[in-house]
Formats: sequence, structure tokens, C-alpha cells
Amino acid sequence: MTFLKSLYLFIVFIAAMWSLVVVGTSLFSEEKLLFIPLPQVTDVEFAADRSEVLRLSGFLVFAYFGLFHVIADSARFSSGHVLVSILTSLTLVGTIKLLLSDRFPHDAFYLFVFALSGIVIILGSRPSVRRYFKRRG
Repeated sequence: MTFLKSLYLFIVFIAAMWSLVVVGTSLFSEEKLLFIPLPQVTDVEFAADRSEVLRLSGFLVFAYFGLFHVIADSARFSSGHVLVSILTSLTLVGTIKLLLSDRFPHDAFYLFVFALSGIVIILGSRPSVRRYFKRRG
């Protein structure tokens, strides 16, 4: 492995680990490492929490694919796997954020839809289901 490739993988690893620290710190402490103030949504508490969940799930997806790239450089992903990873991170971060807040009935429906969509995509992308829809002949 060349020096530049090693340096590249090291930078990707550091960035992925930093994004995991951002997600963990933002979820489990009062101190936010990364806060993007948006004046149009800071007045509404629900919108600010929802945008934080979207932002943190994006960081979690980046960390997942970044670490996966460092560990298994030649791995290939289908579009279904990327979509399931995004829905899983939305469900995971949203569930943790929802359990730590006091607004369970308001946002639980969204988490249920994300989780159900992820399960449907996982079950629909199994090889036995994909072979069923292939053309014969």
C-alpha cells in the first residue's frame, strides 16, 4: 500500500471516528459539538429536534460507510443497502432522541414508518425475492 493510500485511509478513519463522537456527544450530553443555528426553525422546538435527528443520522451514515471503507475497501453496496442504512440511522438516532425527551406520542409515528420501511426494503431485497421477478428464458 502506498503512502498516499495509507494517508487517505487514515484521514477517512479520523473523520468517521470524529462523526461518531459528534453523534454520541450530541445525543447523550447537553453540550453540542456541532450546532447549525437556523433562525427559521429555532423558535419551534419540534422542528429543531427533527433537524438535529436528520443531521446526526447523516453523521452516523457517514461514519458507517467511512469505517466500512477503511475496513473493507473493495466492498460494493447496492442502492437498497444505502437506503436501509439511512433509514436505520434515522430510526436509531430518532429512537434515542425520543426516549431522552418527553414527546413520545408526537414523533413515534415517524419512527414506526422509518422502521417499517427499512424492514420492507430488507425483506424485499432478499435473493429469493429478487430471483422471483427475473425474466425466464
